[in-house]
Amino acid sequence: MNRIALAILGFMASLPLARAQTTTATLPRVPIAFVELDGDARYEPIRAYGRYVLKTRDHPYAGAQVGIDDARALSRAMGADHQLERVTVKSADEIAGAIVKANDGGTNYFLIDAPADAFKAIAGAIKGRDLLLFNVSAPEDWLRRDLCAAEIVHAMPSRAQLMDGLAQFLVSKKWRDYLVFRGPRPEDIETVAAFERSAKKFGARIVATRDFTPGTDPREREKNNPALLSALNRDWDVTFVADADFDFTREVSYRTVRPRPVVGAIDLEPVAWHWTWDHNGAPQVNTRFARLSGGRHMDSPDFAAWMAVKMIAQSALRTKSIDFRTRRDFILGPGSFDGDKGEAMSVRPWDHQLRQGVLLASPFSIVANAPMEGFLHQRDVLDTLGDDEPETPCHLNR
Repeated sequence: MNRIALAILGFMASLPLARAQTTTATLPRVPIAFVELDGDARYEPIRAYGRYVLKTRDHPYAGAQVGIDDARALSRAMGADHQLERVTVKSADEIAGAIVKANDGGTNYFLIDAPADAFKAIAGAIKGRDLLLFNVSAPEDWLRRDLCAAEIVHAMPSRAQLMDGLAQFLVSKKWRDYLVFRGPRPEDIETVAAFERSAKKFGARIVATRDFTPGTDPREREKNNPALLSALNRDWDVTFVADADFDFTREVSYRTVRPRPVVGAIDLEPVAWHWTWDHNGAPQVNTRFARLSGGRHMDSPDFAAWMAVKMIAQSALRTKSIDFRTRRDFILGPGSFDGDKGEAMSVRPWDHQLRQGVLLASPFSIVANAPMEGFLHQRDVLDTLGDDEPETPCHLNR
């Protein structure tokens, strides 16, 4: 008798799951394409002198997967079954064609994990099409200011946002004079330009900029020795380092002629996300990501990919519609989204940059999160980070 009762209870318990699976299977399918570049140099391990690995880097596809898993729990409430499709192309020249082909096949939402230069061809190919592209890994400011494409949403923070967050923190500590070490890579030059702009914006000063040469060649010691590079005839509060290769920067701490904090590429970095952030639901996100990725820590592009999927899914939930134009107008208009960083996020109408806070991260903890207290704005405090409407040549809302 007990066995029969247990069998009946087991059968009844299985019914809701079966109904949920059947209902989900009959929901309208909404594809989201994750487009990436095979052999993307940005994800090559960073090595020291070609011998040992200093940093490993991974495509943010796992972040999008966590977002899809979160969306599946709400599929019935959204009235749609969102599905992630990974598209890997062999060269940057193929990305625009892959997007157009997928869009012709019925895909309206795309997460683009590609170098900034690839967006030039993409923007021309997609102009006027019914689609939304989410940039999940390119921080370059010129994408927001000069390319200025109506079909692109920047879920990844811009360099201007990141540097403004860092500058706000430094100024809040009354550290206003900076020595800058600048590397030879284009990314280093762009990062220093963004930091210089942020310093000026918040009333700080660059006391000197020193260009360095990576390596240990003794003939280049005046360019690769932090002590010699920091031998100034005036004091400073903080040493800022821009070093995309992460080679010189690891030699800076404790080696300058004056004992000053090091920020930028090491020690204190402005990031979109960090695995030690433990507020606003972040521990649960980090746990789900680590489980899905095999133990990897969630990084800024992972966060941007997760956030992009979340925005797409929440647009269906909030509008009660699966119509693309209705959802697009919500995302680009009145939509606000919870990104587990404290402040409600939304898309800036003038350049389609996602408003968001910036975390100031040391290797094993979050030191602060910007916007910092006391930095005010007439509309949205998140607009103290990055290009406010009067500061940019991009005006998609006009």
